[in-house]
Amino acid sequence: MRKLFVLAFMAMSMMVMAQHVTPVNIQIAEVKLDSLRNLYQSEPTMYRASLAVVSQQLERNAEELKNAAAELKAEQTHAKQMESAIKSATKMAANLKKLYLKEESELKSVQSSIEKQQRSLTRQTLLNEGNHENFRLFLEKQQLDLGYALRELGERQNYITDMETAIQNAQSGLLEYMREIEVKQSQLATLNAQLKERLAIIKAEQKSAKSMQ
Repeated sequence: MRKLFVLAFMAMSMMVMAQHVTPVNIQIAEVKLDSLRNLYQSEPTMYRASLAVVSQQLERNAEELKNAAAELKAEQTHAKQMESAIKSATKMAANLKKLYLKEESELKSVQSSIEKQQRSLTRQTLLNEGNHENFRLFLEKQQLDLGYALRELGERQNYITDMETAIQNAQSGLLEYMREIEVKQSQLATLNAQLKERLAIIKAEQKSAKSMQ
């Protein structure tokens, strides 16, 4: 149980490390038809070639946006996995906390019983020395074992406190990560709209330019 708990805590600690989406670094090619017309007004072949260059740039942009969309999808899946892991960790921490409180109550009850027996033993003046000493040593050993159990329980309870802090930090990190996903989603939507608009312009111009002599 303790090994499982420590492994879970280590996993949660790793999740606390700052996580960010891969930033969008895509520039949609500009479509400056007026400039191209002025530059190649008497050279229709060069004009058509320049339009083809812009069209190729836009096609590369389309591929970049396709890759970014796949990347975003992976990041969204990762966010869901993080959310699931945090929920599981929260449930486990709550269950362990409840279990340890019950264990603490039981150990303190045993401790109270041992102390009561020790006080009773000191009042038993008629018990022979051998029996008195044997029982005293037995109670003392129980007290020592109980002290160890309580210290070990205290360590596990401290782990729970640390884990609860890690969970809170992971939740904050997840909220920030999801916010970044929303921003990236919006950025990609804007870029896709720009791409669609510019592709339509360049294709229409290429069609028109075919008739140029």
